[in-house]
Amino acid sequence: MNRHAIIIDGTEETELIKTVVFDIGKVLIGFDWEEYVRSLFDEETAQKVTHAMFGSSSWHELDRAVLSEEEIVGLFHNTEPEYCREIDEAFERVGECVARRDWVIPLIDSIKERGYRVLYLSNMSEHVIASNPRAFDFTDHMDGGIYSYEVHYIKPEKEIYEKLFEKYSLKPDECLFIDDIPANVAKAKRLGMKAIRYIDPEQLAANIDQALTKDKNHDRLSVVCYGDSNTYGFDPNTGSRYQYDKRWTTLLGEKLGAHYEVIPEGLNGRTTAYDRPGAGWKNGVSSFIACLGTHKPVDYLIIMLGTNDCNAGLSLSAEDIAKGMENLVELAEEKSPELQGYIPQIVVTVPPAISEDFGGSPFAWELSPESVQKSKDIAPLYRDIAERHGCLFADASEGIEVSADCMHLTEKGHTQISDLLYKIISE
Repeated sequence: MNRHAIIIDGTEETELIKTVVFDIGKVLIGFDWEEYVRSLFDEETAQKVTHAMFGSSSWHELDRAVLSEEEIVGLFHNTEPEYCREIDEAFERVGECVARRDWVIPLIDSIKERGYRVLYLSNMSEHVIASNPRAFDFTDHMDGGIYSYEVHYIKPEKEIYEKLFEKYSLKPDECLFIDDIPANVAKAKRLGMKAIRYIDPEQLAANIDQALTKDKNHDRLSVVCYGDSNTYGFDPNTGSRYQYDKRWTTLLGEKLGAHYEVIPEGLNGRTTAYDRPGAGWKNGVSSFIACLGTHKPVDYLIIMLGTNDCNAGLSLSAEDIAKGMENLVELAEEKSPELQGYIPQIVVTVPPAISEDFGGSPFAWELSPESVQKSKDIAPLYRDIAERHGCLFADASEGIEVSADCMHLTEKGHTQISDLLYKIISE
């Protein structure tokens, strides 16, 4: 069989996802510590106890388990020394904070029946587990996992993910990860996992079903390249298109190999999110969702836009252009779960900067010194977008060769772009 194959009704179905990895706290169990503390004490006392325990970094040290429980409780006491008795009571009774969820075991069993391995990766202390073991009975239905107290790392530290990969011989791109904390989801994505952020049980079940349904016969990682004329492969020497084997999208596919499918979606004149006079259809938003739907499931989404936004006639600032890029990122985050269950790994890419000597360019009529500067100024703004949204980042604004028309890539430039993006994805 090829890769991960399941036989259903005599038909072989090949899948890319092999393992579903769950967080536990506030996903597979209820853990409403605010309501729990309020159930024990009056409001003022509850606030003090919450501040000392759950609202402090010391709680994370309990999950990490480098210090002893006695030392950690001592840290709680030091935070609110007048409430030591109440802190001790809340700590000893913390099992009352853990709520078993009846829908969890049926969900796990349904995933396993579809042929997938199911693991857990959780920031969890031995004390909390021992305080209410029945709430964790779903782990008997899983294929294993890692608690933070066992390895002394906590999410989103990369080491705890790597411990899981090592223990179960996992390939990150063959894992679907679920967590309720955005930073943990972002780290999983940066490490190559597909990821779903948990909101509620109904959303989770729908997203998992969509992801696993779309995973049937999905045996290669898809890389959608959403861009403008440089992604299209515009040849500035002929006004036509570079030969197929000269384009950066083709070169990237060759470098990544047969495990990947690189899909070019380049349109001459496309902007991030702004209408061009007489060509509103070149607004990057206009065809974006349709593109994601056409190629679902999308594993990597490279967005390289912004050059056409620098057109002097549009009068956009660098900040406006960055907002256009962020608009696309947010659309991908919003729409992808309903299309394919999970958000693709997005690569926010700064396009090559416009050359300063544009006077002899056939496109000089739409350029200005400000256009050149904006094409450089968007780089740190794009980097900030990538960091805030947990995306990968590629900066092609420097060191990439453009032609005499000051905007379009030379053959060497196409090779350089492919090298840059290969490095970003392969790492």
